[in-house]
Amino acid sequence: MRVYIGIDDTDSPKGMCTTYVAARALRAVEGLGAKAFDYPWLVRLNPNCPYKTRGNAALCLPVEVDRSDFPKVWEAVIDVVMELADLGNGADPGVAAFAEEARQHLEPFYYKAVREIVEVEEALELAERYALAHWRHGEGRGIVGAVAAPGADINTLSTYELLAYRRREMWGKERWVDPESVIRMDSLFGDCTFDNFDYEKGEVRLTPHTPCPVLLGIRGTSPEVLPEALSVLVLGEPYDFYQVFRTNQATDMHYRPSSVSELRPFTSAVVRGKVVGRPAIGPGGHVFFELEDGTGRVKVAVYEPTGSVRKVVLKLVEGDLVEVYGAVKPKPQGLTLNLEKLRVIELRPLFVSRAPRCPACGRTMESAGRGQGYRCERCGYRDPKAQKVPVPVERGISPGTYEVAVSARRHLVRPLRLELSHRITPSPLSGLRPREEGRDQQQHEEQQDQRH
Repeated sequence: MRVYIGIDDTDSPKGMCTTYVAARALRAVEGLGAKAFDYPWLVRLNPNCPYKTRGNAALCLPVEVDRSDFPKVWEAVIDVVMELADLGNGADPGVAAFAEEARQHLEPFYYKAVREIVEVEEALELAERYALAHWRHGEGRGIVGAVAAPGADINTLSTYELLAYRRREMWGKERWVDPESVIRMDSLFGDCTFDNFDYEKGEVRLTPHTPCPVLLGIRGTSPEVLPEALSVLVLGEPYDFYQVFRTNQATDMHYRPSSVSELRPFTSAVVRGKVVGRPAIGPGGHVFFELEDGTGRVKVAVYEPTGSVRKVVLKLVEGDLVEVYGAVKPKPQGLTLNLEKLRVIELRPLFVSRAPRCPACGRTMESAGRGQGYRCERCGYRDPKAQKVPVPVERGISPGTYEVAVSARRHLVRPLRLELSHRITPSPLSGLRPREEGRDQQQHEEQQDQRH
């Protein structure tokens, strides 16, 4: 029978990674005769969840197993979780196994767990009703991801990530990947990989910054290409093994279209409205502006780590029509929408009043005195009735979609290069380079979410 085994919350801020636990568990159950019928699933849940450790990932092992062998397969998974989970530092793991026919009952919970805050009790109720077996340790909040991951809509699992793991003696030590080799990898496989290097900031984005077992991760759209891409990299240490995961990363599925009045804390929303006033730079280089849509106003925060997209925001003026993609965070002054992507829909024309040009010679005329019109110093032409004329101001930006720097992008946010085409171009898009309208229709605190 086909069984989907969900695993979550085996890590802590001090160590471990649930992807590593899942990869080790997969090897353990394969040793007992179980067979994976798909890549293991790396399922990102609500990135705004206050209970998450880092990237809020839950894992699912899709395996075929003889019904009579399920008890020992289940026991092997629990053994691996108990062995590896960082229990002493706050990990509260949960594990749940479901048969194929149960997945239809879990899918609504999956979408809810990606887009909202869900309670442990709701996950437990589903586990008790539909699971072949379920288990949790401590407070057991990991049961949320253990139920949500097996319920993932297969259509949302459209990208892949290869994770290479360190040898145990290297855990907690500094990682090193040659930047030039990452750029070379991009040049060779950039049509199938993404977000490996932040060209705006000159940073390698393959490696986490935590004492976990992960050496590096390569994200892509083709699982077959990822091992080839890995072979190009020059590493500071040999890796122990690697595992390719199927993921819902870079899909934008965490966003919900919303009005300002409908915004709720710890969710991700897309809000269309008009800019109020002028954006302003605050302490630390962060940029803020207000957005109004007829149901209310919300402050939009564009944090310094987001990079050059702040330059675009600073060129907005009151009345511009935009669409903001971002995370809704509660602040003392009210809800704030932390910008992750910006779509400029319509720019309000701006004009300045300038002296008229001479109709005879084309030179800019000068005032002939109060109420006396204008005169031309070059040719002597005078017009006592001439007045200043409105001249359009070049805005310096154009309609299109703008994104934050790669280093500030969260796991679920879809890069523009993937929106533009499934044939991803190797050259990176700058934060100032928009997606032209009419093609495919389609932070400071946030940077603390580590890559893995």
